[in-house]
Amino acid sequence: MKKLIHLTLLLIWSVTPVAIAGDKTPTMGEDGIYHYDWYHQSFLELADDVAEAQDEGKAVLVKFDQKGCIYCEKMALEVFSHPAIQDYLKEHYLVIQLDLFGNRDVTDIDGETLAESEMAKRWGVLFTPTMYLVTGKKQGTSLPEISDAMMPGAFGKISFLGLLKWVKEGGPDTDETFQKYLSRTMSELRSALKASQT
Repeated sequence: MKKLIHLTLLLIWSVTPVAIAGDKTPTMGEDGIYHYDWYHQSFLELADDVAEAQDEGKAVLVKFDQKGCIYCEKMALEVFSHPAIQDYLKEHYLVIQLDLFGNRDVTDIDGETLAESEMAKRWGVLFTPTMYLVTGKKQGTSLPEISDAMMPGAFGKISFLGLLKWVKEGGPDTDETFQKYLSRTMSELRSALKASQT
């Protein structure tokens, strides 16, 4: 009987972490890009997405990925998968994923509709990942114009969580640059990342 209980507990212990991890890991799509099931299911009409996010008290994060991008993979598997970062994104952002070479129609703020690949050219996106963070406070006719911040390339966990918080907390509207904010909150960010893994 003791052996049966021991084996049952061992089985539960060994299976449970995999199930929990599976809820927080992405899947590889047919396009060769990692996707999370909690990404916003957008019609890719960006003005509507920004309005929807504002109604929910959130910001928008538009990210460009591409097949075979090792830095996109790093962000997906190591950064977006971190519990503290994932929880913060789910609570405070609508994440919209675009493919640098994709052909889905995207409608910009001014109503111009282009394929993802053409919209990337319009916005000057040259590499991946590239991310735009938008609170809806800025006026303009294109996504880059209304963005509060643009993240060129891959960041580490601390820097990325810091950027998400700096934008959401209104940092771009203050005199405190992102670099100063990151320096001031480094220990707090590190603690948040560590606490979510215990």
